[in-house]
Amino acid sequence: MSHMSESTNRDFEIIHYRSIDSTNEEAKRFFLNRGERKPVLFRADEQTAGKGRNNRAFYSPADTGIYFSYLHSVGKKEEFRDRIFVTTAAAVFVAGALRKYTGADAGIKWVNDIYVNGKKVCGILAEAAVAEDATGIIVGIGINLTTADFPEEIRDIASGIGNFKEEELNGIKQNILNYVGTRLTEFFEKCEAADYRASIIEEYRKISLVIGRKVSYYKQNQEEKSGLASGIEEDGSLLVTLSDGSTERLASGEIHLKLE
Repeated sequence: MSHMSESTNRDFEIIHYRSIDSTNEEAKRFFLNRGERKPVLFRADEQTAGKGRNNRAFYSPADTGIYFSYLHSVGKKEEFRDRIFVTTAAAVFVAGALRKYTGADAGIKWVNDIYVNGKKVCGILAEAAVAEDATGIIVGIGINLTTADFPEEIRDIASGIGNFKEEELNGIKQNILNYVGTRLTEFFEKCEAADYRASIIEEYRKISLVIGRKVSYYKQNQEEKSGLASGIEEDGSLLVTLSDGSTERLASGEIHLKLE
């Protein structure tokens, strides 16, 4: 598991691995074992045990995507109430980076999956690691760039973004890392400010794939419901108007949603 640290004048360090089990797991190990409390971004060309939500695997083949985790330390006694909101913000940042550097018409399927041309190209997973003196917030991001061959169980829903020459692809990866890392650093500095939070939600609404669409959803151990996705609240929750005119507010978590 060799790695190299990239010298930088950014506010965060980048540590680059050729291959690793999971950048999220490495971020946890680093935080708990090293005691380093400055922001660090861990990137890998390949993950052998990439993680998705709900303990699912995230397919992370060598070189065709970019897989990274951003680690930020918050004070031990400070309850980080934005662990859910940070995934909303990360989705905005990733979609913005893909639009800016690949030209893809990237949009967000609530809560935080990035889609291009009707297929998922990116997953985001936020986790926490708790030490005696601090809590580490880890934002894991996996993006399929040129990935074309997917396992059968996700072939119909996952896609890469396109074909890029190697030199172009390397530039795209570096630009995405710099852009998303910089915006996440800014997020942790400003996330308490109401106007900053509102600006994130405004960006989110503009590229949402669900507002105005009919959706169906179900929570654990509940029957499926359907309605019209009518808005995104300031905290990132989704408003769905049901057929009887009532409105249900969906927070992220164990909710499965599909577009109809």
